[in-house]
Amino acid sequence: MIRIYSVAIPSRILTLFAGEVLLVPACYFAAVWADPDIADMDGFLRFDSGAIRILVVVACILLGSYFRDLYAQVRIRNRIALVQELFMIFGVAFVLQGLINYLNHDLTLPRKVMMLGSLLALICTVSWRLFISAAAIDSAPSGKLLFLGMSPTIARIADHLRVHPELGLAAAGYLDDHESVSYSANLERIGTLADLDQAVEAAQPQSIVIGHRENVKPWWADEFLELYFGGIHTEEASALYEKAFGRVCASEVRPRDLIFGSVFEPTPLDLNAQKLYSMGLAIVATIALLPVFAVVAALLKMRSREPLLVREPRIGLRGVPFMMISFRELSNSGALFKTALLKRASLHALPRLFNVMKGEMALVGPEPERPEFAARLAAEIPFYPQRQQVRPGLTGWEQLHRNAVKVPDTVTSFEYDLYYVKHLSLSLDSIVLLLALRKLLFGELAAV
Repeated sequence: MIRIYSVAIPSRILTLFAGEVLLVPACYFAAVWADPDIADMDGFLRFDSGAIRILVVVACILLGSYFRDLYAQVRIRNRIALVQELFMIFGVAFVLQGLINYLNHDLTLPRKVMMLGSLLALICTVSWRLFISAAAIDSAPSGKLLFLGMSPTIARIADHLRVHPELGLAAAGYLDDHESVSYSANLERIGTLADLDQAVEAAQPQSIVIGHRENVKPWWADEFLELYFGGIHTEEASALYEKAFGRVCASEVRPRDLIFGSVFEPTPLDLNAQKLYSMGLAIVATIALLPVFAVVAALLKMRSREPLLVREPRIGLRGVPFMMISFRELSNSGALFKTALLKRASLHALPRLFNVMKGEMALVGPEPERPEFAARLAAEIPFYPQRQQVRPGLTGWEQLHRNAVKVPDTVTSFEYDLYYVKHLSLSLDSIVLLLALRKLLFGELAAV
């Protein structure tokens, strides 16, 4: 796995994407070379905006693949469905070319180049994805993990790696001095802690994962250093859990992490920066969405004489309460917000942009909690108030991972919130907003 802007991405997914970034434009360049109507290819690319025209089409195709969730996994489950998705994406690219041609003819590709390049790109994309899928099926995981100690956290990691082969990791087994229950049928005990040397030689692991620091003996320091220089890294189970799941393991958080460190407390610089760009984007969004505000307000007024807006108490940054503003939701069966499209679009939340402009909320952050719920959860879940170290958001890392089919698990939701608090940054907020846009347009994310 490779970490990009605080998000761990499987290397195979990056390989798939990088291949298409090279292949798709190459197909359109080849189409330019093959077009008899273009006498000077170099002149077309350099002086006739040819390179920009190609980049516009390539961007449409790659963004279409992203929004259609074609980069979620490398294995192809249904080839016909893949081809249908790609046909739709290329079809949208043709439609956009028509719209661009209407606005500015100089930014569109010649018809022959567009048709031949799209055909070549479609063939190459399908072939590349079939090759990557076959390679993923035939190849063994790129890295083996040797676990020191056994715990529920390690068992969950092992189960997760088994059902997510795209991560390229596999559990070689675990060493533990106690023959206790392994918590997982997918993880085998291969010896005691004293058998570390033999286990490393036999398994040749990529990394050694330590369940608890107390499992590491003081006299192992030189041996771990030698393993490190030999290419075998060492990491704690909590760090691997975070990379594999995209959330912090709540059971592995210790009081010392909060007392003697600032891991789960963003710096004032990050908080102030988030406040500034959230307020700026909220102002722009409010101006752009004024017609939508007007339409929703008019429809609400047509159905009821009740006030348009409702104000509800919520817990904000560092536990400071504020009043969250929303459009009133109608409860009758024919109500505006009961339709599938408008409910998914969450138009009732539009007035919360004013909370963002006031600095009470951010565009991205944990879901704003009711005071009574926050107090109850703080009493039941250790360190729960730590999620209040950032402003609540219109959307967030936890909201993206929420399964609409199942009832949200409070602890799991808290783990996603802790991950966001730990990694708060402009880059992570940008990723969340991009993923939220995809979720808004196309529904639940298959993988994040």
